[in-house]
Amino acid sequence: MTGLGARGDRFELLPGEAGAVAVRRLADMANVGAIALEDDAGVLTVRRFCIDTSHRSYGAGSEAAWLLVHAARDAGYSGLRAWAPPSRGLAAYFWIRMGFRPRHGEGPEGGIWFERDLK
Repeated sequence: MTGLGARGDRFELLPGEAGAVAVRRLADMANVGAIALEDDAGVLTVRRFCIDTSHRSYGAGSEAAWLLVHAARDAGYSGLRAWAPPSRGLAAYFWIRMGFRPRHGEGPEGGIWFERDLK
């Protein structure tokens, strides 16, 4: 799972080991979040997508998600999958805003799976 680094206008994704990706703000090179990914037969699954609490509401999550979509497409993945836990309704709205659609059936821990086709 290499090649998932990407650079945007204000943030960048820095790939690490074992599917870890850091979200870094370009203005001061501060790491503001992390994404944990898993390759599942050509579909990239977001296991964790977290922007540090003090850096939320400044567009880091949205830009990081768009960068992830483009990096995954460029790396040849056919799709992206993420989930929203039942206790975090805003996560469901976030993934919908990022162009993901809900999948039928229950997701992990009673949450909702979301997917986005990259082809």
